[in-house]
Amino acid sequence: MVRNPVDINDDSKDPTLYAAADLGSNSFHVIITRCTKDRLTVIDRARAVVRLADDIEKGKALQIETQQRAFEALRHFRFLLKKVPASNVRVVGTSAIRQLSDQGSFVAAAGDILGLPIEIITGTEEARLINLGVAGTMKNPDVARLIADIGGGSTEIIVAKDTTILAAESLSMGCVTFSKNFFPKGKITPALFKQAQAAAGDLLETVMGSFNSVTWHDVIGTSGTVKTTRKVINYQGQGIKEISIAALDSLIDTVVSAGHVDGLLNIRGLARDRAPVFPGGLAILKSIMNRFAIKNMKVSKTAMREGIILDLLRKKKH
Repeated sequence: MVRNPVDINDDSKDPTLYAAADLGSNSFHVIITRCTKDRLTVIDRARAVVRLADDIEKGKALQIETQQRAFEALRHFRFLLKKVPASNVRVVGTSAIRQLSDQGSFVAAAGDILGLPIEIITGTEEARLINLGVAGTMKNPDVARLIADIGGGSTEIIVAKDTTILAAESLSMGCVTFSKNFFPKGKITPALFKQAQAAAGDLLETVMGSFNSVTWHDVIGTSGTVKTTRKVINYQGQGIKEISIAALDSLIDTVVSAGHVDGLLNIRGLARDRAPVFPGGLAILKSIMNRFAIKNMKVSKTAMREGIILDLLRKKKH
């Protein structure tokens, strides 16, 4: 049971505010929006690097340091959410929390700190919410699209038309887990990158049958790895709105030649906290673009968190 709930007195809260919190494998995020006359405006957001997935591979309970990072983030989120009615908030946990050996105790403690229930969602639900978030900003929502969302512990591949999903798969590969498993102690070499890329390709091969009978027109990438890749490519003057396979290959050469994640800190556009998990994310992105024969990938600013809020609004209307 969640104690000291945020919604002790919802009458004092602003009913136009809606929020979503995403307790991800790499980072925890919260976004708060105001909905007026069917218009959504983001009024606040926060992100905290937690890296739950770092501990998952050890097969043990979360390390004290990881728990402290998580709980500190949740205390801050509680403060930000104090004006939002509890019925207008949804908090979800994804891949890393799904795999925690001490999931029950962590979720109970986290829920007490946040003052709200935490829902552990499946990869299927994650894909549905990602698609809602992307569809909400599409100029031509009825055009079928392939969506690739690379997270910290999982990657979702989706083909959808508007809010209807035609095919979707959630794979156990993410920028945190792949960076940890294939680039030990931050070392980056051509051989290690090829191994990571091949591993991602093998996982993709297991689900390709799901996409044989569907077609798409647009290709869209979402979340941290993809947005960071586009940002770095833009700094290098090789793109504006899309990630081309040529620009991605050039960026991979730059990353591999750095030799170590410490060397990535000199790359313009790459945040310090993203550098340790960037090689694994790039290997996954490269495999996706190769396996689906993608030459150019558009980048969406919206994904699961925005999808959560749109889903809340749809349910309220019904």
